[in-house]
Amino acid sequence: MSELFIKYRIKFKKSGVQRDFITNSRNLINITWYDFSKKLGINQRTLRDWVKEKYNIPYDVAQLISKLSGVSIPIKYKIIDGSLNKQKAGIIGGRNHFIKYGNVGGNETYRKSKWKEWWENIGQYKENPKGFQSLIKIKKPSKSKKLAEFVGIMLGDGGISKYNVKVTLGSNEKEYIKYVSDLINKLFNIVPKIYPSKIAQAVNIVSNRKELVVFCQSIGLVVGNKIKQQIDIPLWIKKNKTFTKECIRGLIDTDGCFFTHKYISSGKRYYYLKIAFTSASRPLVLSVAKTLTNFGFKVRISKNGKDVRIEDNFSVQKYIKEIGSNNQKHLDKIIKWKVALNGKAAVC
Repeated sequence: MSELFIKYRIKFKKSGVQRDFITNSRNLINITWYDFSKKLGINQRTLRDWVKEKYNIPYDVAQLISKLSGVSIPIKYKIIDGSLNKQKAGIIGGRNHFIKYGNVGGNETYRKSKWKEWWENIGQYKENPKGFQSLIKIKKPSKSKKLAEFVGIMLGDGGISKYNVKVTLGSNEKEYIKYVSDLINKLFNIVPKIYPSKIAQAVNIVSNRKELVVFCQSIGLVVGNKIKQQIDIPLWIKKNKTFTKECIRGLIDTDGCFFTHKYISSGKRYYYLKIAFTSASRPLVLSVAKTLTNFGFKVRISKNGKDVRIEDNFSVQKYIKEIGSNNQKHLDKIIKWKVALNGKAAVC
């Protein structure tokens, strides 16, 4: 790293000038913040601090940004010796670290474990620094079968806060965890983070993008408690039969189950595969039941009003053929049921 990078920095006379210079340059180059940081040879977090004007930008980096973008370095600035502030920065950083994490002295392993504990319980859910999160763009897909399935997944096991989108799945659903992660990546050009849950045998697939939250609201999903808001399938999906089937699959792949009913009559063993979808949102239960009925499935709603059941053999086979599943745990049950019908094995 050059001496200029270490020592000499630009201090603009007005607040916001450094932020606008970096932001406008990145927009003109038309690349992601991650790629921009790589071109500058720095960490993305460092770039974020410069955008927030937490630190003054190094002089030679400002020259490099100007060269890459064609944007002139704004006038009215002075060159300062950044090395004089190192000790002060260290004191401030240590104080902030203590406030955030507490006393985490000791060996490196201990410090890492305390940071991980803070991140899993607090850090990952905090708002990103002001002004920077909104700069991170996502791909905004048009309405499609895959987007409709994503909506079904979100209506089932999804959750949206002010700053992130999350899907919670059983930790044993390894293939489906990968499927959902890949689906999010293909739809929005986001690589979600996967965190084990502290309170259940589950994992959280988390996408920390404010713009994704806004997009999800625009397609009919809600921020906050889905049950209190009595969610329902968005109208744009209901109007399209293909989209509706994809959404139903997403719903049953997350909040549904395949189970077997078996009994012996006159010495003969019978196996019946049944499907159930469960939700505490009354509008959603009614929409799923009505939609399946309109598609020719025979369904019933349970006495508690929370379950939609597909129980007759014809409807179950019709569901498997026409809608199917992308969740391997459901596919495994279907395979076991088919094997049992051929008298080769018992259904577990």
